[in-house]
Amino acid sequence: MTSPEITRPGEERVQTGATVEGFHVSPVSHLWLGRLVEIDSSWNPKSWSVRLFERELSSLTSRVRGLFVESELIGYLIAHVVCDEGHIVSFGLAPEWRGKGGGAYLLKDFLRAARLEGVRAISLDVRVSNIRARALYERCGFTTAGIRNRYYSDNGEDAITMRLEGLLESGKSRGPR
Repeated sequence: MTSPEITRPGEERVQTGATVEGFHVSPVSHLWLGRLVEIDSSWNPKSWSVRLFERELSSLTSRVRGLFVESELIGYLIAHVVCDEGHIVSFGLAPEWRGKGGGAYLLKDFLRAARLEGVRAISLDVRVSNIRARALYERCGFTTAGIRNRYYSDNGEDAITMRLEGLLESGKSRGPR
């Protein structure tokens, strides 16, 4: 099976891991805008517009990774990377694919790619009520760094800020298995 790759403008392709369990991860292009909005609106009460996704796809600091089964986009992860720090800004799967291991596969692939890129720490914000996501992040080595009170504007829910430190030194992200 082939390995997913990271590509950024002006750089060579970087292998990030082997395809497992029918999933593979690849960079997402503008051709997938409609599907990105569809997946996002299935879980996000304040879903992103096409324009926001376009901006992320065009930004040199954004990493937009798609989770695929065959040629179907079933999930995505968007992170900002500046110097040796990353921040996951959006991460979602189509409803029919949740709970099947794809989210863990996508996150681990991103962590491995980030480590290859020289990222040392990654942060994210997650709803207090999102127990499933919090458990996934903890399994991947993230720890609670703080609380953002009334962070989410749709309902005033708090966010837990989580961080994964020492990504290069710890080997905590070994990529998809």
